[in-house]
Amino acid sequence: MLKKKTAIIVEESKTIQLYYKNLITPLGYEVLSVSSFKELKNLLKENISVDLALISLDNSDNPESVVKFVLRKRITIILLSGEEDPKIRKKLVKEDVVDYIDKLSVSNADDTVKLVKRLDINQHETILIVDDSALFRSLISNLLQKHKFNIIEAEDGQKALDILNENTNINLIITDYDMPNMNGLELIKNVRNNYNFKDTPMIVISSIDAQSTIVDCMKHGANDYLHKPFSNGEFYSRLYITLSYKENLDLLAEQKEVYETLFYQSANATLLMKNSIFTDCNNAALKLLKLKSKSDIINKSPMDFSPKFQPDGQLSSAKKDIIVNTNVTRFEWEYLTLDSEHIMVDVIRTKFIIKGEEVTHVVWHDITTMKKLENDLESLNISLEQRVKKEVKKNEEQSSHMLQQSRLAQMGEMISMIAHQWRQPLASISAISGTLTLDIMMDQYKEEFFKKRLESINELSQHLSSTIDDFRGFFKEEKSIQKITIKELINSSIGIIGPTLQTKNIKIKLDVNEDISVNTYINEVKQVILNILKNAEDIIQEKEIKDAYIYISWHKDEEYAYLVLEDNAGGVPEDILNKIFEPYFSTKTSKDGTGLGLYMSKTIIEDHCKGTLKVKNSDFGATFTIALPMSNQEIQNEQ
Repeated sequence: MLKKKTAIIVEESKTIQLYYKNLITPLGYEVLSVSSFKELKNLLKENISVDLALISLDNSDNPESVVKFVLRKRITIILLSGEEDPKIRKKLVKEDVVDYIDKLSVSNADDTVKLVKRLDINQHETILIVDDSALFRSLISNLLQKHKFNIIEAEDGQKALDILNENTNINLIITDYDMPNMNGLELIKNVRNNYNFKDTPMIVISSIDAQSTIVDCMKHGANDYLHKPFSNGEFYSRLYITLSYKENLDLLAEQKEVYETLFYQSANATLLMKNSIFTDCNNAALKLLKLKSKSDIINKSPMDFSPKFQPDGQLSSAKKDIIVNTNVTRFEWEYLTLDSEHIMVDVIRTKFIIKGEEVTHVVWHDITTMKKLENDLESLNISLEQRVKKEVKKNEEQSSHMLQQSRLAQMGEMISMIAHQWRQPLASISAISGTLTLDIMMDQYKEEFFKKRLESINELSQHLSSTIDDFRGFFKEEKSIQKITIKELINSSIGIIGPTLQTKNIKIKLDVNEDISVNTYINEVKQVILNILKNAEDIIQEKEIKDAYIYISWHKDEEYAYLVLEDNAGGVPEDILNKIFEPYFSTKTSKDGTGLGLYMSKTIIEDHCKGTLKVKNSDFGATFTIALPMSNQEIQNEQ
């Protein structure tokens, strides 16, 4: 972990202290603030290591004394200029301070940050000073050390070359022109011939102002030529412009390296095109097309690697024209490899303008395997769809068969009910017929008596006919929904099974509430009601329940009418309660059951009538609840 640097702000204004603290802290500094010279002395007595000081020139203390005190501590100084005495500022700027900044100008915030960053960078930069004058080397060295540069000195060109051969980390060379043994121009030529230093910035400083000398130096590789004498400001400006030039070159080289790494080492096939012709590619593109070298693809077009037709049936040439003319940036394309293998590629195109020319950057993603999986999945889906249709048809046929079985079972029960209901009327008809026959044989014919008996036979016959109509309508298949009240549904169903229940001492208890109308398939709902009532009859008979009854009630909410049928036969065992609506599951033990009645009842109510059929146990027995939509708009929409 890098050691945190320390900066001190000497400023009376707390606001400005905070402002500069917020600027410098993100640069990796711990910032301390003092308001006076006294506070500064006390702070530095603590032997803390300070790297940077920002000193205000308009403090009430003597700023000159503050600056000299801090310089003696070998601390880098940046002056904060405000409304101070111009003479003092001019005098202090000549001291070994780095720079001064107008602290009252908010726009100088960026300059402050850049300067502090630059000083941090300078600590890692080394500058070679070449001059036969020790005095001049010392002058330049002091200027550079003020900005925290590392310095190496050489007294002539040859010694400079020797130093360069031993140190490859020289960031800048500052050389005099007129030197013994090897002048500045010869040094420049030798340095530029050394591969390690061919891009190292060089500044020539000389009192010679001949244009030919300046041109020769610049022509052979000098980056700048500074004429003596010069001001400190000019020196630093030229210095940082030259260093920025080298830093920009380094940045460009780094960016080029990054680009080339991304381009040539990318796992995705990457290509460059001009005017629809390939100009460059990486190894991944060669591998994808199974080519041996770039020469196999450079100066060729995508059409040279395309089949005549694309998978959608379009001519490759026609489809290419559409893509080019409409500036499509992403599309799928089929290419041919060197061995004529068909591959599918996801193409991404991006256009750039480089030096006035349009360049297209192309990335290929091999999606051959994905496309094969998609096609296999599509085939599987088609196969599954056909199998599903086959299974649905099979289930429909099975359901129809089960419904037919259920109907046949109910028809058997209906015939039993008919036989029961017809027994008494037929016996009455037979008795009346016998009486009339006997009267005729005994010659005791009485017209009035005969008329009354014949009327009785007619009434009994009408009753039998009505019963036949009820049963015939019960099994009639309905094609449309009809409106009916819950009470009418109950009365119609009781009319069929009621006499049978009565002979077996099973009472029907009706909780007569407000009548409710529903739109539904009437006969199908009657079948369900009759099936539930018949099941109740069977279980009551099986358990020999005394005082047996079936309690019927109804109610409604905003959407549904609810018909509730409850017996007092003790209910359904809890372990099979959730199974009684399953096909071929029967609760009957003393007689054979098909196991289809309740299954088909639930199917009729929920699938056909769009309602629900549920069962639960009450305190007395099983409670079946039929919920029927009152409007049944869903059924009407289907019709």
